[in-house]
Amino acid sequence: MADKYANTNGVDSPARIYVPVTASDSTDLTDGVCRALLVGTAGAATLIDADGNTRTDVPLQQGYNPIRVQRVKSTGLTASNIWALY
Repeated sequence: MADKYANTNGVDSPARIYVPVTASDSTDLTDGVCRALLVGTAGAATLIDADGNTRTDVPLQQGYNPIRVQRVKSTGLTASNIWALY
């Protein structure tokens, strides 16, 4: 999916849309690349970043994680209650 924020200003402004993440090894986030992840319970995740690179065992803190991802993989996921912020 297209990165909605690649050529716009204001990526650092507050999120307007937030949706629960369904982790999947094969399916990207429904609304495309998010601007950040909001995590309820800290843990680790395998993520595919905005450029399509796979990052394994990424530590996610409880709360706001200002990283842009297109997929949260289910394999190896220990963080929970994750929301994508747009």
